[in-house]
Amino acid sequence: MFSKSFGAPTMPLNGSTSLSFTINNVTGIPTSGINFTDPLPAGLVVATPNGLTGLCGLGSTVTAVQGSGSVALAGGNLPIGGSCNFSVNVTATSMGVKNNITSNLNSAGPSGPQAIASITVLAALASAASIPTLSEWGLVLLVLAMAASALNA
Repeated sequence: MFSKSFGAPTMPLNGSTSLSFTINNVTGIPTSGINFTDPLPAGLVVATPNGLTGLCGLGSTVTAVQGSGSVALAGGNLPIGGSCNFSVNVTATSMGVKNNITSNLNSAGPSGPQAIASITVLAALASAASIPTLSEWGLVLLVLAMAASALNA
């Protein structure tokens, strides 16, 4: 069984989240040479740093080059009933729904279907620094003006 998921259902433009992969060996035989490629959809790239964690058995290699548009596994090995998990961070470079589909899961033995996950990239939230504020003197003048207005009423 082969699955993948994003760390959140949505993320802001230029934000990052994790992209996790899980492979379970349900074939009843040890499986070697497990491999797949995940071409990221337009608007998603491998984050800098890539945050790679995990592998898929002794001798496996996960390729997730920072700033690139793909993730790949080569040489994965799983015993009967074994499983592996690994994840990388991805960054959004454009807004919209991003449907992410891997290649088929291949191995020296049985192969499996693609893994699919989606995420929605939203406009980035305004930072607190862009909210206008009054200086100390501006605030003092505002309080005095409000007090004078209250006295006139």
